Amino acid sequence: MSKENFSNLFFSIVMPNWNGAEFVARGISSMLLSARVTGKPFEMIIVDDASTDAAPRIIAATFQDVRLLINEKNRGFGASVNRGVNAAKAPIIILANNDLVVREDFVPRLLEHFERDAEGQIFGVSARTVNWTDGAPNHLNMSAHFSRGLIELDYEDSPDAAPTLFIQGGACALRRDVFITLGGFSAIYKPAYWEDYDISYRAAKMGYKLIYEPRALAYHLGRGSLMKVLGKEGVSSLTSRNYFLFTWLNLTDRSLLMRHFLSLPYHLFREIISGEEMRLTKGFFKAAPKLLQVMKMRRKRTCATLIPDKTLLRYQLLNESASNH
Repeated sequence: MSKENFSNLFFSIVMPNWNGAEFVARGISSMLLSARVTGKPFEMIIVDDASTDAAPRIIAATFQDVRLLINEKNRGFGASVNRGVNAAKAPIIILANNDLVVREDFVPRLLEHFERDAEGQIFGVSARTVNWTDGAPNHLNMSAHFSRGLIELDYEDSPDAAPTLFIQGGACALRRDVFITLGGFSAIYKPAYWEDYDISYRAAKMGYKLIYEPRALAYHLGRGSLMKVLGKEGVSSLTSRNYFLFTWLNLTDRSLLMRHFLSLPYHLFREIISGEEMRLTKGFFKAAPKLLQVMKMRRKRTCATLIPDKTLLRYQLLNESASNH
């Protein structure tokens, strides 16, 4: 991170922070250790999202080589990441949440895929994260399929590097130029969740490769800032809302989009009469007021689509399989 290497940086680490005084120092320390193992020039940028605790003072006093950017008001995860990426100077960005402790080989494992990617086909490489307390998986290889009008997420504990559909925004490496071309993380998902899936899906539609690298391992402390503020129910409500926003923004296949809207009354009514937690129902009614904004955003998204929804969501394959039984 020396000044003489600043114009020739290989990668930049961007870490958003909001009220992370309890754990941010551990996260920064582990990232710096892993980054230095590479032997490559890098920088680390912390974007503090108007924290009200001691985190900014801890960062400034403890890590003099880290660039600390401070938002005047709270802007949310996506906007903070965007600010950090825009300020970064390197072509490869490492994104890390403030509540992660990474293994020493975390950064090298992510970067090795870009080093072999001479043609620039890779957009992002996602890490494997596990809970700090018990080692249970927190994020695995993720894909999705379209079934009964809904996008269903699939998880696989792949033992080796494998193609993935979604990178994890809090533990990944990505190509800065593509991230900026796609507009970064969308503000519609504020304060957080699904913005990383959104940009992953758009990059995949453009034909870029996304990779899951399980050897890039990080431990999640489980005391993330939003969870402390919103609680489990609040986070569930937020992720459900953003699930619908993602679906409405990204499904461009008219037949799938029609199936989605025609199936919604069934799914919502089923939840209501079943007495379940009504995750979909709550998410739908929180997302519905943003439908006009979604329609405007859909018209502005002009990036070329090379891979159709039905291919990415394995729609035809699943339906053919079902018809054979």
